[in-house]
Amino acid sequence: MKFQISFFTLSLCAIFLSYCSSGPGKEGSPPRTTDELKIFADLYWRQKCAVCHGLTGTPSSETNPAPRKFGTFGMKMGFFFGGDKMRAGIFRTVRDGKNQVMPAFGKDLSEEKIWALVEKIERLPH
Repeated sequence: MKFQISFFTLSLCAIFLSYCSSGPGKEGSPPRTTDELKIFADLYWRQKCAVCHGLTGTPSSETNPAPRKFGTFGMKMGFFFGGDKMRAGIFRTVRDGKNQVMPAFGKDLSEEKIWALVEKIERLPH
């Protein structure tokens, strides 16, 4: 019995480490966000993103099609377990847009500013 519990625990640790150690893709790791970039991301979120996603990451039920909901417990766990992979996926969506509904911001924003928005999404309350 002790071997089974240890093996199970070891398996969970291996899965967790594989998620955390895998790189985020060709965008690289998110840079540290400066105070200026945090202020930019907060303002940009209010001006551009909150229109669809809501100030706290919860879109209005009247928004059609419904945009992704941020700031949830599931999102927090996604950032915890998915780490830089999840951040890179959000980075690509902000940069490239999605499904002709979410606009691409890659031509208007530097990579640094997009990473600041990703960090903003990560710190939304749940």
